[in-house]
Amino acid sequence: MKPIFFTKTEGSGNDFLIINNHDNFINELIPEPALPEFIKKIANQHLGAGADGVIFLDPAKDYPFGMRYFNKDGGEANMCLNGARCIVNYAYRLGIIEEKGKFLSASGPLGFYYQGRSVSIEVPNPVDIKMNFTLTISRKKYRANYLRLGVPHCVIFVDSFDKLDVKEVGQTIRNHKTFKPEGTNVDFVMNDGNTLFVRTYEKGVEDETLSCGSGVLASSYIATKLFIVQSPVTCKTKGGELLVVIKDKLYLEGPSSIVYDGVFYI
Repeated sequence: MKPIFFTKTEGSGNDFLIINNHDNFINELIPEPALPEFIKKIANQHLGAGADGVIFLDPAKDYPFGMRYFNKDGGEANMCLNGARCIVNYAYRLGIIEEKGKFLSASGPLGFYYQGRSVSIEVPNPVDIKMNFTLTISRKKYRANYLRLGVPHCVIFVDSFDKLDVKEVGQTIRNHKTFKPEGTNVDFVMNDGNTLFVRTYEKGVEDETLSCGSGVLASSYIATKLFIVQSPVTCKTKGGELLVVIKDKLYLEGPSSIVYDGVFYI
């Protein structure tokens, strides 16, 4: 058996396994076609350590590190902002970054500012924006909005979460023909003054997560465009509170914690 060392981290309840691949050892240990199965196993709560996703800290030309992100279903995604906050915390712990800089993600360079347990991520403006269109789900009409922040998000504003089954409705919208073939993450948002309450169904996890960084950012961006809130926006999730600042670029700030270090044998 061969050991793979990892660190369990969490950002507002969104949990990740981070593997230091700065010397490319994973590439030699696990062939690329076998990576999805490895991800599914190590991220499984019964067969592995359990997590919403797995992150590799990779070498990157002209940057201190690169971030490669996989959802727990083994699918690779271009962006995970709670994961980005966690990997900055992890990289600082390793001593390979200072408090401020940039790293490389699959969606391009991301800026960061490390402030102890709090990490701020700078993100380029979203693309493929579509606002105020109607989705019909089980004969019920939802007013929806869509954008892409490295990954796709459908944002829907609701009056209450009391009678909303986030998993059931989210899964249906995630697989709706409007978003085929890729599918979409689905954010349900309720506002109270300048505070947003956000619950997200994440594709790749295929369930509601305690928090979704890009979902919070997408929800805040749409809410400012609809004049529901103004920047800076306080966002509350099941896993905790995040702050969104919208200027020429977008900024997501919130806590990140190292939970434990572990070893997984293959």
